[in-house]
Amino acid sequence: MNKIYLLFIAAVISSCSTPSDQLSGPELIQKSIEFHDPNQSWPKLKATFEFTDSLPAPRESRSYSVSFENNLSKMVYRNPTLNYIVWNDSVQVFEGEIENEQAIRMRNYYTYLWGLPMKLNDPATQIDQEVNREELNGKSYLVARVPYEKDIWYFYIDPNSYRLEAYKFYQDEPNQKGEIIYLEGVKEFKGLKIPANRTWYRTETPEFLGTDKLIEIKE
Repeated sequence: MNKIYLLFIAAVISSCSTPSDQLSGPELIQKSIEFHDPNQSWPKLKATFEFTDSLPAPRESRSYSVSFENNLSKMVYRNPTLNYIVWNDSVQVFEGEIENEQAIRMRNYYTYLWGLPMKLNDPATQIDQEVNREELNGKSYLVARVPYEKDIWYFYIDPNSYRLEAYKFYQDEPNQKGEIIYLEGVKEFKGLKIPANRTWYRTETPEFLGTDKLIEIKE
């Protein structure tokens, strides 16, 4: 009787689980969000990210910080020559010069890229149902496709842990013109797992564009 009962329980558990290859695109993204943000912290995150970057010559590397208050749609950017705040669609510059439209674009840029994959939960985001398998640098990934108005994004997710390990976007998909970003390491903050390094290349050539390094996340 005990053996039959155990077999029954095993069958129920098996029937309730979905193999990674059978996930839809939205389900795959949700699995990745559960890995990176199990406590659903990102929408209400209040923290400062300290960065440095490594750029190809002759461009000089920089250090800067970005403070997020996501529940207020607020971001503060600071580097040695520029300091500004974006709050909703209002901009205030404390040091240096930046156009309002560019400041808002930068707020959206930092919030989106450092908030992946959580930002794929935004209501306007349409995730393709189909999930593909693709090999990248000798490793097999599950790939979700997300089309936006001006570009098409692909997200490379580990099929076992559901960790997001790379993404790319095409501004001209038929000619494969865009950029690919490889993610390495993790910085943890109150349960959040944020990729530590992002290294950028062009998709149509092997041109290295730079590496963004997340040094620290703090209150």
